[in-house]
Amino acid sequence: MDLKNYTNARLYQIIEETEDLVKMGEAFKELIKRSSDDELVEIIDDMVYIDEVPYALNELMKRSSSKAFDTGMDILINDKGDHFLQACVWDTCYDFDDAQTVTLMNQRETTMGYSLIETILLSMYNYQTNSFPTAFQKLIIDSYNNMPEEKKAEFSDMFDDFSKKYQL
Repeated sequence: MDLKNYTNARLYQIIEETEDLVKMGEAFKELIKRSSDDELVEIIDDMVYIDEVPYALNELMKRSSSKAFDTGMDILINDKGDHFLQACVWDTCYDFDDAQTVTLMNQRETTMGYSLIETILLSMYNYQTNSFPTAFQKLIIDSYNNMPEEKKAEFSDMFDDFSKKYQL
């Protein structure tokens, strides 16, 4: 389906009214491509279409990486969206600036869900420094300890590797 000639209003109508997920995704991709940077930030901040937030953030990262990074870090620090979304956002921010992402996570005050924890632990295998902010270490430990037992068991090897690397 070629959506290039559709108006934004028509694209939103397709997104709102269709039950065809492929058609909805195509409409959203077209809308994201033609949105301004500020409109992308609005799509991300509103989170009305939470499944599309990572795509909007990635598009914004291509155009204005510092704005995308700041928007993504706001999601991570302020616990916006769910832990699945936050895991996607972590990847985007961490790939852009790993050290700054880790440092800014010191500002987060709430524990993290298992998808975000898993993504963080996996990315720490490649983290280039052996220093790690104490507040963020504590947040990871607290988040891990708050997980259901079956999730703890699933992530125990990664958590053990992380603990050894940073002498926790």
